[in-house]
Amino acid sequence: MASSAAASAQSNPAPAPQLQRGIVKMVLSGCAVIVRGQPRGGPPPERQINLSNIRTGALARRAAQGQTEIKDTPDEPWAFQAREYLRKKVIGKEICFTVENKTPQGREYGVVYLGKDTSGENIAESLVAEGLATVRREGIRGNNPEQARLCDLEDQAKSAKKGLWSEGGGSHTIRDLKYTIENPRNFVDSLHQKPVNAIIEHVRDGCMVRALLLPDHYLVTVMLSGVKCPTFKRETDGVETPEPFAAEARFFTESRLLQRDVQIVLESCPNQVILGTILHPNGNITELLLKEGFARCVDWSMAVYTQGAEKLRAAERSAKERKVRIWKDYVAPTANLDLKDRQFVAKVMQVVNADAIVVKLNSGEYKTIHLSSIRPPRLEGECLQSADLKLSSPAQSFKSSDNLPSCIFHWLISKCGVFTAHRGEPERPQPTTPPPLHKCCTAAKSPIDLPP
Repeated sequence: MASSAAASAQSNPAPAPQLQRGIVKMVLSGCAVIVRGQPRGGPPPERQINLSNIRTGALARRAAQGQTEIKDTPDEPWAFQAREYLRKKVIGKEICFTVENKTPQGREYGVVYLGKDTSGENIAESLVAEGLATVRREGIRGNNPEQARLCDLEDQAKSAKKGLWSEGGGSHTIRDLKYTIENPRNFVDSLHQKPVNAIIEHVRDGCMVRALLLPDHYLVTVMLSGVKCPTFKRETDGVETPEPFAAEARFFTESRLLQRDVQIVLESCPNQVILGTILHPNGNITELLLKEGFARCVDWSMAVYTQGAEKLRAAERSAKERKVRIWKDYVAPTANLDLKDRQFVAKVMQVVNADAIVVKLNSGEYKTIHLSSIRPPRLEGECLQSADLKLSSPAQSFKSSDNLPSCIFHWLISKCGVFTAHRGEPERPQPTTPPPLHKCCTAAKSPIDLPP
């Protein structure tokens, strides 16, 4: 009976593990990766795969906030080097893998190959050969050639004194991680807006990341200058609720920057928030987010953007025109203007202040025009001494709205111009009159003269 059962088992061997494919989203350690599928209508599913039969050092962990009795845990020797070796080899690349074991807790162990089939590089073998991982010999079966090869590679690494097997114990491989910066503003100013090498370690949302600055190993949170993406709102019960397109915006940034080698220009630090621009050989993520409709321009942080604010405006304008994602319901601000009011020729009759003029149309009608995209200086009080002001332009030299800079007056008064309306907004209604449109335009000199 027993012999027949053994013969049956030999004639019906266990089925080979199914070969699966995916793209490496993140490297958790030297022996664990997060694999994702292809996106179809949204962020794809993910799963963690742990390399079978090997072990690498544990990376540093920060103690939970509020638990003063627990200290930060540093890297184990060669842990970061194993993570970096694996990150540079597989991040963002297609791999194939087989799952050999799954624990009751759902933890999956398998063999990972670089490429589309098993002819590619065996990742576990490469780590062991470089002396960055040890073999779990307690689980080795003598009749398994793949496990026997791991043991042979480990013996060779020991003989060559590679990595973990080198002399000295590996204390020089432990990072001095800096989780906080005492004075973020001084730190940003000290870099003088020069690009800093970094690795993006975490993506909070489309425009906020956690970066490891090299070579000093500062962990900093950076918000992209000039833009804002949809975010995740944390409810009172701790559950995060995404705003429309928040998950898509985060995936867009993750798939391009997470654990990639980049350069970051730290541009400002208002209210302890570090603003910066991430530079990658494949493009500027700030501009890409705007162009694809995942972000909108914000003036308060665009003032410190060093790569050309006009590029951001153009990218946002492109998304608006195509009505993509957050702009899917966008209505152009000139939609409430008649076609004849969108561009017209008129003569300037009065300069109201630095961004408002009164013009006379050919029909004799008078209109008040506000110049688009500028803001005049705002002065407090009726009279300010010019000696107390550091004036940078003639437009700042007037003392009140009745004393306008002569350059604006002489450039515009009694001149004809072509006016292009960008938007029309209802003005505050007067008690006895309906609200007229508050027109915002661009003015240009016209070769056409209108009658006085």
